Amino acid sequence: MYASFREFYPFYLSEHSDRMCRRMHFIGSTLVLLALAWLIVSGRWMFWWLLPLFGYGCAWIGHFLFEKNKPATFKAYPRRGYFVDSNDVLAARGHRDTIVVNALNEQLHKGLEPSRYGRPGHIPGSCNVSAAAMVDPATKAFVPLADAETRFAAQGFSRDKRVIAYCGGGISATIDLFMLHRLGYDKLTLYDGSMGEWAKDTSLPIETD
Repeated sequence: MYASFREFYPFYLSEHSDRMCRRMHFIGSTLVLLALAWLIVSGRWMFWWLLPLFGYGCAWIGHFLFEKNKPATFKAYPRRGYFVDSNDVLAARGHRDTIVVNALNEQLHKGLEPSRYGRPGHIPGSCNVSAAAMVDPATKAFVPLADAETRFAAQGFSRDKRVIAYCGGGISATIDLFMLHRLGYDKLTLYDGSMGEWAKDTSLPIETD
């Protein structure tokens, strides 16, 4: 098993050492692109099955007849520790070495407006650094790292602490995590269930300001 695609890629290349096998891959990819263009132009989507037929068919022919092996595939698995569930968040609350951060906007964090996720508010003890604050509204680019550093530092962030980020559905929180990664933080985790799970579970505590 390979820990990353970077480790897997040399093996992948070694499985395509035969020239005819590589040519069959090229032919298959070309036919797929041509077939896709024809489907889009003609609108005859009942022939969608031509795409996997050309793509996989040529690949398997190349491997079985010329390379004499099976196509190599990379299987990705979540790395333990990158994702946490509600039990992990509950256990981490109150720990001085852990910061739980909500990436939703301030109004939702404080529970000042109705939430589509369920009960209004936030996970008790969590701070708020909105993902929207990480993007310049004029340019749609990420804000300078110095500005991001200031916002996180104001909430007590430091590189020796573990960070658990959440939002509504585990998407916006990745923006906070991405910016923290760029700032050199490496103890980063995502509560992907986020408020979509937490706010609907009445057994879990919730807090409003």
